[in-house]
Amino acid sequence: MGAPILAWLLALAPWQPATAPPPTVWARAGATGWSTCEELGRQAAAVRSGAGPRGGSEDSSPWAERAARCPAVPEILFLAAQFEIINAGDVGFGPEPGTTASLDPVVKDHRERVGQALRWIETAIDESARRREAPPREARFLRAYALVALGRPKDARVALDAAIAFGDVERWRSDRMGAVIALLAGDLDQAMRLAQRAGLETPNEDRTITRYIRALVLDRSGAPSAARTELLELRNDAGHILARHATESLLPVHERLYLRALEHQVGDDPDSALRLWDAYLARPEPEEPDRVVAQRHRAALVRRPAPVR
Repeated sequence: MGAPILAWLLALAPWQPATAPPPTVWARAGATGWSTCEELGRQAAAVRSGAGPRGGSEDSSPWAERAARCPAVPEILFLAAQFEIINAGDVGFGPEPGTTASLDPVVKDHRERVGQALRWIETAIDESARRREAPPREARFLRAYALVALGRPKDARVALDAAIAFGDVERWRSDRMGAVIALLAGDLDQAMRLAQRAGLETPNEDRTITRYIRALVLDRSGAPSAARTELLELRNDAGHILARHATESLLPVHERLYLRALEHQVGDDPDSALRLWDAYLARPEPEEPDRVVAQRHRAALVRRPAPVR
């Protein structure tokens, strides 16, 4: 072939370096030290079983960092998601009165963190399926948990049905989550049925969380006196604050405000209750029937007579 012809062909098809195919999940994992990720996966499984140090139960960042380093280890992804949900969205006492502050940053942070947790748990389930292994126990239940906390009751119901079908958790746990899903969907009769059934079947060590959910359902279902009695009794429980935090982790931010306002009102803390009711009513998420109930509670605080001296 003559030099002019060769030059012409090269001009038509300039040389390109060969491109390597994109790395597989295993290659990406190996690039970060697969043996290290395997060990972290064993640690995560030990933490979940109670056999190892929690290593971040109060701070989700260590496991979030490990999930970023080891994006294909289901146990790590599950634990990172669990801690992210637990630590997201503390509402405190609401914005300071007389200020223009709002809970928008708290809501935004909560949605981002729980949304990340949902992505991790879905990746854990998908990766387990790709390996032809069962996902971490309760993974499907945690997916439903995240969807409830994000205020997506329809999607949460589908996810919870899948968790029930796979026997992911005890029935009393799925019942009390189902009660919250029904409450968010406005099906108060179903919420009451499930809350009552969960209350009958929950073991003693987990009964406080179930009672908080039942009190919330009772109040919204038109039985405020029964809800008040339940909450007053709960305040005598030594672990009631931890149980309330655990209950709140299942709720969207506006429902956390509602539950906390209700508890402060029952606990004879009208100033905090008023702040929390105002914060709840300032949110766009509550439906009109829920706003009416909240406004009644707030009005009852305003009408309280001055104490006799």
